[in-house]
Amino acid sequence: MSAQAASFRLQAVLAAAFMVAMVVGAILLAGANPLSVAIGIGERALFTRAGLLEAVLRTIPLTIMGLGIALAFKARIFNIGMDGQLIAGSVAAMAVAPFLPLDALGLFLLLASGLAGGAIWGGIAGIIKGRFGGNEIIATIMLNYVALQVLSWLIRGPMQETMRIIPRSDPLDAALRLPILFEATRIHLGLVIALFAVVAVAVLMQRSRYGFKLAVVGANPHAARYAGIDPRWIAGGVLALSGALAGLAGAVEISGVYGRLQEGFAPGFGITAIAVALVARLNPLLVPVSAFGFSLFYVGLGALARNGVVPFPIVNILEGTIIFVFLAGGIFVAHRTKRVQAEALDG
Repeated sequence: MSAQAASFRLQAVLAAAFMVAMVVGAILLAGANPLSVAIGIGERALFTRAGLLEAVLRTIPLTIMGLGIALAFKARIFNIGMDGQLIAGSVAAMAVAPFLPLDALGLFLLLASGLAGGAIWGGIAGIIKGRFGGNEIIATIMLNYVALQVLSWLIRGPMQETMRIIPRSDPLDAALRLPILFEATRIHLGLVIALFAVVAVAVLMQRSRYGFKLAVVGANPHAARYAGIDPRWIAGGVLALSGALAGLAGAVEISGVYGRLQEGFAPGFGITAIAVALVARLNPLLVPVSAFGFSLFYVGLGALARNGVVPFPIVNILEGTIIFVFLAGGIFVAHRTKRVQAEALDG
């Protein structure tokens, strides 16, 4: 089977995943017309100004986090802790904010602090994996819960706003907010940062020795050891790097959208970022396209939920259905490709 044929089959699997999601939605909605639901999603996400702008805004953090997932998964390191790393980056950014100069340098240092916070949180899982051989899935998931509890404590304790009434931090100074790119919208400079991150990660993965090492470790750890590449240190390093991107996404969200630290400011971004990277087939250049697609889906379905057309939990159910069907179909395509290639060699 040619690469073009395999790519076409994966595209067909993705289309089938969305169709299955609509059917599942129709079943859960007691006979609702899936075509009507799909049209409603498209109308609210693509053909309303508010929906389209909201989708673009949501694409920014999903792109940055999807790039981090793509890096880790390329080495077959399963970082499930992006939500915790995003929180760690956000907390680090807000912690240093009172000490930063109120100018462009201060804004840069704020984002750098978020990146460093995420890297440290991801690096903890990296040490557990690389130094002690622990399971990174368990480590990153548990660190998510730790980060959530730390955030809850901070905004009710040391970092709570001055009046001590609401569990959130004081707002960022306006000088440390990401500037708005387009008047009368909420689209901020984070869009440029996300696009820059796409280019940087694409170069890293596709044009650097480090990207080659990630691919070798992901393809065959035993061959990597034979070639002098230590999979343990690759695992530890890529978890820190992946966490750094999640932390950057958190700092961008705080500086660009919320302006303060609070609970629930990035609900479920980490899990959606995994879906974004997988649908993009770990290709950094396709990550923003995938992120935008998921953002459109979320915004459109969320609008239906807010209008009472569908219950809001259906959003997560359908998103999970798409991920499950796409992964199952991708495995089927991969196995079929190998079988066809083996038959061709035998023939």
